[in-house]
Amino acid sequence: MAGKKAVITELQSFRKPTMKDVAGVAGVSVSTVSHVLNMTRFVSEDTSRKVKKAIKQLKFKSNPIARNLRSGESRIIGLVVNNMEKYLFIDMARGIEKIANSQGYQMIMMDSMEQKSLEMKNIESFYLRGADGLIIAPTSFNCDYLDDILPPDFPLVFVDRQPENCHFDCVLLDNSDASYTATKYLISRGYRKIGFVSFNYHPTGKTTGKDKTMIERVAGYKQALIEAGIKVNSKLIGLAHGSPLIVSKLRYAEPYAIMKQFLGESVEAVLCGGGTAAIGAYTCLTDLSVKIPEEISFISFDDDLWFSMVNPRITALAQPGEAMGKAAAMRIVERIHGKKLDLESIWFKAKLIQRDSC
Repeated sequence: MAGKKAVITELQSFRKPTMKDVAGVAGVSVSTVSHVLNMTRFVSEDTSRKVKKAIKQLKFKSNPIARNLRSGESRIIGLVVNNMEKYLFIDMARGIEKIANSQGYQMIMMDSMEQKSLEMKNIESFYLRGADGLIIAPTSFNCDYLDDILPPDFPLVFVDRQPENCHFDCVLLDNSDASYTATKYLISRGYRKIGFVSFNYHPTGKTTGKDKTMIERVAGYKQALIEAGIKVNSKLIGLAHGSPLIVSKLRYAEPYAIMKQFLGESVEAVLCGGGTAAIGAYTCLTDLSVKIPEEISFISFDDDLWFSMVNPRITALAQPGEAMGKAAAMRIVERIHGKKLDLESIWFKAKLIQRDSC
């Protein structure tokens, strides 16, 4: 083997080529390669052509981490979600990514699996790796620990759940309105014995925990009943502990047993407070050969993919996940750029998608 170029070509087989390698092939200085890559100084057309030819020959890729260290920014937006099993976050991530990419940022997502300790590690990991801002769907409604991880002015937006005493921007669903709309729809179709089943998320695993999302959804459900002159029956409100993280286990999780209890109360219709709870409730009805909607009507929050694949297709309260993601991303980019804005909670409405289950 002879010649400098041959040696550099061999180096490619076991390590990434560097700007020094490019400079050697092109016969220029490392600083000239840098100026060509970053367009920071005039370089003659002939020299620039040599550098670009060497870059192509070596399949050289500039190191974004090193570049970001020099610029003081990573161009990364971190997304920390509480449970990646929720289809909502797939749509939300798509919206965030569209805005992030259009502004020159990259989105990276981590799953906290409904574990507060893992959520704290994920947030700290993003911060230590230089993320420019974070979008967080928290595991609980107490996020006081952030004071020990992030500086007070760090760009941050909450989605899905709003922490108590929150001093950050939030992008949320109007949960009470959505639940009210669904319950009112069932009442308009003649149903009076309507059940509500969902998971209750709280770090202690207690159903007495302050899951604001479920408090709001139950409140909307109750409001519709009361306005219609229907007495609220506590036996028809079932909140399960937490949520299994493995989809296959959701079929026979606590909502399954709650749905079975509802049938003992001669329930006529059921509203599921989330797609994860709907899996167990729906499995119970099919296992017991209860006909939908002939014997019981069925509506659920979250328009999960399987809702339109089963027979009958499930009527759903769809959250505008992509639009919510875009709103969160636009807000975090503004915060990263240092724009002076008042704190804001941005609320979205759910859409009732009428199908065959009621």
